[in-house]
Amino acid sequence: MYPPKRIRRKLDNAAIAFPAAAGKKDSRVFRVYCKLNEPVQPQVLQRALEQVILKYPLFQCRLQKGYFWYYFEPSSIRPVIKKEKDVPCSAIFSPGRDNLLYKVTYNRDSIHLEVFHALTDGTGAFCFLADLVKAYLGLLHRIEGEDAGGAGTLEEQEEDSFSRYYSPVRTAVQIRKSSRAYQMKGRKVAQADMKIMEYTVSVKQLLQHSRACQVSITVYLTAVLLQALSRKMTEAQKKKPVVVMIPVNLRNYYPSKSMTNFFGWMEIEYRFHKKDSFEDILLHVKKRFSQELLLEQVAFRMNHYVRIEKNLLLKYIPLGIKNFFIRLGTGLGSGNVSAVFSNMSALRMPKSYEPYIRRFGVISSTDKLQMCACSYRDTFYFSITSKLEDVSVQEDIVSFLKAEGLDLAEVP
Repeated sequence: MYPPKRIRRKLDNAAIAFPAAAGKKDSRVFRVYCKLNEPVQPQVLQRALEQVILKYPLFQCRLQKGYFWYYFEPSSIRPVIKKEKDVPCSAIFSPGRDNLLYKVTYNRDSIHLEVFHALTDGTGAFCFLADLVKAYLGLLHRIEGEDAGGAGTLEEQEEDSFSRYYSPVRTAVQIRKSSRAYQMKGRKVAQADMKIMEYTVSVKQLLQHSRACQVSITVYLTAVLLQALSRKMTEAQKKKPVVVMIPVNLRNYYPSKSMTNFFGWMEIEYRFHKKDSFEDILLHVKKRFSQELLLEQVAFRMNHYVRIEKNLLLKYIPLGIKNFFIRLGTGLGSGNVSAVFSNMSALRMPKSYEPYIRRFGVISSTDKLQMCACSYRDTFYFSITSKLEDVSVQEDIVSFLKAEGLDLAEVP
């Protein structure tokens, strides 16, 4: 039933840090899900999963610990759908545990795909989820004549695009060097009690509002997040910049069909003063986006991290020592970021499936504060997750957007 045995596969550049960094503070798991207009039929969903996994052999693997690196090993473990019982983004990977790196659950009218980030990124996960939903609705409603597959060949799925498009030639200069960023303070909750707030708004309304400000939706919401974070700061804390990290889909710059991780990131900072208006923040963010999204800067950042991975000295350091320094580097790097904002942009499905689908959503585990967004038809969805008990930043984001005239609806 499942793909034949294949050779082990190395982790891509972005995935290397996830096994070492995952733990009680952050599971490094994210969820993508589809909200339907009808209750989920679990037996049909199981059949759909068994169909779809044949097209995605990359997902049928477990993570093993080698002497120098972690690696993926093909697995014949049968994926079984289950009714949701754990909180979103619960731990999936644990060293020595023999299990798949994803799981499919359902709850009333929702289908959830949760993934350990070392396996794939948001683009890969949504591709898998979209095919799962199409297979499920196709079986349930006898939908025919639609292409139910977005997956490429096995070789294309497993391509390490970081290595393929890496260039040792340095053709750009980094615009901004990392510095210690403002960090929110307060009592943190356990992973199981992570604060999750979800909202929807009309795409048309949000787009019209952003265009009136002469910016994109992502630029607009980044400015809103920066402003909300600043309102928690004391005057002394304003000596440090507020920094929002934003993942960048490298498939928009390189012709990759890889289902592994293939993303970079940029850091948008703002130094706050007493008289900063929202318009000041917006103009600064717009300028920084135009600088950071140039191909030269995107390539510079990608090549920098691949260059570190290819260092011969690092290559032959035992994994235990390597993990120590990865955790140390991850911790230090985290200090350069105040929050994260990931916008998965617009998701599309063939018209014959549209009557059965209400919307899509995405939630991510975090050790600080993270906002995730996606849209489907005229529904723009965003979630805000946090490990802090204090939710005043989230409330500030919502109250500001409502004051701007946007009709936000809280997801129950």
